[in-house]
Amino acid sequence: MTKKHFLTYIFLTTLLISCSSNRDEAMPLTMEETIKILASDEYEGRAPGSEGGKLTKNFISKTFKNYGLLPVDKSYFLEVPAVNIDLSPNSFFSISFRNSDENLEPGKDVVFWTKRTTDYEKIRSSDLIFVGYGIVAPEYNWNDYDGIDVKGKTVVMLINDPGFASGSPRLFNGRAMTYYGRWTYKFEEAARQGAAAAIIVHDEEPASYPWSVVESSWSGPQLSLQRSNNDSQPIQLESWIHKDKLNELLKYSGFNLESLQEIALSKTFKPFNLRGLQLNSDIYNQVNYFTSHNIGAIKKGSKYPDEYILFTAHWDHIGINNNIKDGSDNIYNGAVDNATGVAALLELSKRFSLKETDRSILFLSVTLEESGLLGSEYFANNSPIPLRNIVAGFNFDAIHPSGLSNDMVVIGYGASELEDLLELELIKQNRYVNPDPTPEKGFFYRSDHISFAKRGVPMLYSNNGSDLVEGGRDKAFNLAYDYTANHYHQPSDEYNKNWDMDGIEQTVNTIFNISNDLANSTDWPNWYEGNEFKAIRDRQRSN
Repeated sequence: MTKKHFLTYIFLTTLLISCSSNRDEAMPLTMEETIKILASDEYEGRAPGSEGGKLTKNFISKTFKNYGLLPVDKSYFLEVPAVNIDLSPNSFFSISFRNSDENLEPGKDVVFWTKRTTDYEKIRSSDLIFVGYGIVAPEYNWNDYDGIDVKGKTVVMLINDPGFASGSPRLFNGRAMTYYGRWTYKFEEAARQGAAAAIIVHDEEPASYPWSVVESSWSGPQLSLQRSNNDSQPIQLESWIHKDKLNELLKYSGFNLESLQEIALSKTFKPFNLRGLQLNSDIYNQVNYFTSHNIGAIKKGSKYPDEYILFTAHWDHIGINNNIKDGSDNIYNGAVDNATGVAALLELSKRFSLKETDRSILFLSVTLEESGLLGSEYFANNSPIPLRNIVAGFNFDAIHPSGLSNDMVVIGYGASELEDLLELELIKQNRYVNPDPTPEKGFFYRSDHISFAKRGVPMLYSNNGSDLVEGGRDKAFNLAYDYTANHYHQPSDEYNKNWDMDGIEQTVNTIFNISNDLANSTDWPNWYEGNEFKAIRDRQRSN
């Protein structure tokens, strides 16, 4: 340890000891203390734009500052310009066939919205074009838009990807969802193809959630990022349709959903017009602009300061539900989701602040994750650090306090060479890697690391294990099920003094060891051959 770092160590150690008698909220001693603070009622569920959100941002930034970390781009507070778009009740969505016109009932039959920041969008007589799964994937030799111009048209597509529906490991990634199966990708690709509107057909099994989730998630105000004139514009209308309602409408065109699903699986599939079906829609919006913040800090490397190891964890949660009027708890504290992840991030920032590393470390606590990964998306798209210079990243999201485990679960297992590093580390601990138990649900594409992954940066999203030292797989399953069924996105997701923090400590120790090795090496882990992001990374690193 150099003299400079020895003095830093003494300074921080003295500061930490002083905090033990006079609790400075910016400097908790343990991850458990951090969780207890961030998940307290005082922080009001950490909603962006709220007083609790402001407290959270100040807490994280002060912690970074007290650890001696440098701000990112001259500030710990990194602006995320966002917009709230509220669909007016006089908007409508109808499907016409020849001289008949059927208005679809919002919530029951369809949900629809626009991410365009306009007061009014109008679509008239837009032909419905079936584009299978709406995928363009050269690495899988698949193009659902082959041979057709959809400009001004409405594309209709199935959720997930052909691998899931076929069950064949020779199609895409078999039952495991790829990024091409996610609804976010499908709307993005429709925009790239120039479509006016896009309709995703909801089907519970390939979507991995019921229609009620679609209805609740896309009814009411929608948050989006503000766009500059230079940004590519989203399509006029994005929507989901209930599969039963689509089946009713398809009878006019001579098809049914089952026949479309079968046709879409063919490697020789070509998109086609749904014989006379057209979309008409008026979208009236109330648009409100606001700014939230990611909180970022840097520990500069001594040898390769322009190469970065990235850590991410979202700080936001749902906030207060003012519609709960019966006097019961209305604060969504978000203890597991994601005070645990922020605690892990800050713990790592403390450890790395006391170490000299060859490469730089970037700590990023992002906002608006609960609104569609908007904070990480904005940073990744406007990063002051070239993404090609980010060696790899590690994401923390909802680390369950379930105790020590014999394993670690890798969400999206089989993606990158970071998994090899994890496996080597776990072997030293007499533990093992456990693959994602439900890859068909696409959880790898539902947290902030995906904003960087889809732009090429290898990311590891792991969690503590599902094979507990005390209680084994049965206890782990029961704890996970109880959390999902009874506490996830509920006021009951609160800190509990009886939590077993050993598993969270174990997870953080493991990631620290891997990332510290990587921060002091010259290795550049890549995606595995055949991964949908490998070609992006290869192009990125070759420039």
